[in-house]
Amino acid sequence: MIYISKFNDTQTQPFVENEFKDFSLTYPGVDFFAVDFSGIDSIQDQFEHNQVVIYYADIPPFNGLDIFFKIFNNNPDKTFYMLNNIPGWQEVANWPSNAQWIWYNISQSSYDHSDPLINYRSINCLTDKNFDSNKIGISLNRLPRTHRLCALSYMLGVELDQDCVITAPLLSWYLSQTDNNLDIMNTVPWDFSENDDFKNSMLKGWRRAKKSDGIFSVTSDAYPPYNEFKPNQTVFDNPGNYLNNLVPLYKNSFIEFVNFSVYDHAIPWVCEKILNSQLGCNFPIFVAGTHTVNWFRKQGFDVFDDIIDHGYDVESDPVLRIKKLVHDNRSMMVNTNLTKDLWIKNKHRFQHNIDWYMHMSNKTLTTGRKVLNTWLTK
Repeated sequence: MIYISKFNDTQTQPFVENEFKDFSLTYPGVDFFAVDFSGIDSIQDQFEHNQVVIYYADIPPFNGLDIFFKIFNNNPDKTFYMLNNIPGWQEVANWPSNAQWIWYNISQSSYDHSDPLINYRSINCLTDKNFDSNKIGISLNRLPRTHRLCALSYMLGVELDQDCVITAPLLSWYLSQTDNNLDIMNTVPWDFSENDDFKNSMLKGWRRAKKSDGIFSVTSDAYPPYNEFKPNQTVFDNPGNYLNNLVPLYKNSFIEFVNFSVYDHAIPWVCEKILNSQLGCNFPIFVAGTHTVNWFRKQGFDVFDDIIDHGYDVESDPVLRIKKLVHDNRSMMVNTNLTKDLWIKNKHRFQHNIDWYMHMSNKTLTTGRKVLNTWLTK
């Protein structure tokens, strides 16, 4: 059984189709499925062989990890090899013994099959910064995921927009599509019982956000059609988005709240957002799952521990993690001259992280191929 679904991320589609086009010839008698979170439910009863490979290239499903447990537990006679383009899945839960997760590749960033990062490799570090800029922080929030709505609302509630550019180009579209647009609490699963101050600030900021008060106006969307602020899956082009839409924002900023796609799981989401931040030469603050900073640090990525306070990384409470990452680093955005001086002294360090990203991409794909082949042929 060979099945490749239509991916929402159009950059993933050609990579998967090319990477696994000869799978049935190389591994006869092994099922192969490639799906994202919108298609994982549809394959749970389609397995024909005892060895099953599932390339799952997406965030965890919105309703949690239960679908994976259902697939594994309902098929105890089968062995599942889960290929994922992000690390950390093997440790995120106590999986059944018939399931193994393989970090197969970093998220794709172009259509080139042989080199998924080719369009990024020709982009140089943005060292030509605007030193007259007063708002030296930046927080980019395109897709309105729950943790981003909470974070940007809290930032607005504590008036961080005075020191930080906060974008949310699809917020108006989101509000028009949901019945919860009048109450953010209907969309947030977190416990605020011991965090009334955060909740009150967040609600204050949410009221501002709904009026676009404090939200930086963005004139073009990340993906076509550029003149329509609604999600469009025609073509994803992360390098083009960086060059055409984000460089002006990075030119004026020195610190970034890097808003990862996953926040409620301890999965270090290695994607274009962290690469963009380093090409844009911004000190990174990770709005991400717990221990994400530590994972990057252990892998050799320079997290600028001597400049950014990453104490929030060990905080398991999602509310306190946002609160700490904002407050513990706010002085960096207030003391603009000090931050700019630190940037001048340390700007050479960003290239190391870009090189790390490129090397990690190559290494991950090569290692993933070897591990999968070993498991399927042993």
